[in-house]
Amino acid sequence: LTAARFLIATGGRPTALSCPGAELAITSDDIFSLKSSPGKTCFVGAGYVSLECAGFLTALGCDTTVLVRSILLRGFDRECCDKIEGFMVKSGTKIVKGVTPAAIEKQADGRLKVTLSDGSADVYDTVVAAVGRTADTAGLGLATVGVEASPRNGKLETTLEQTNVPNVYAIGDVVRGPMLAHKASEEGVMVADIIAGHKA
Repeated sequence: LTAARFLIATGGRPTALSCPGAELAITSDDIFSLKSSPGKTCFVGAGYVSLECAGFLTALGCDTTVLVRSILLRGFDRECCDKIEGFMVKSGTKIVKGVTPAAIEKQADGRLKVTLSDGSADVYDTVVAAVGRTADTAGLGLATVGVEASPRNGKLETTLEQTNVPNVYAIGDVVRGPMLAHKASEEGVMVADIIAGHKA
């Protein structure tokens, strides 16, 4: 393919857990297709997707726990994050800090035992992996034109929506930074303006 400009807007996919038994966890993409209540649920990760899903499950009456490696909502305003954490805990969501899952094991009754990095363990009906998203760029052949992607999650660094290759633009979940729908929409408008010659 040849063109004067390319726009990469392929989005991302949930990043899988790296512990033994990771395949037993579902993702936030799966939660709305469940045929029944997820029951007692463990969310791994403390980004906004994890917290919003944990929040509505708590509101629906589910016993919900969020595992936090370090802090909630990294990159967001800390004062606001502390208020969100306080509200969630007051509303009934359990938040366990300083831990990651060491293993997930299916029990005889079908439930899932989650052993944590601190040696503690609990059993859940559902485990949700919400540790971020990996850019869906692996099959695009970006390296052949010199576009640099993160080896960890495939994300692209941009300046004014341009990658390190000036005529290749990127927006949305493929870009390093907050993954928010309204941000991606605004980026799309900006790229359209740049390409149309309305902005430098």
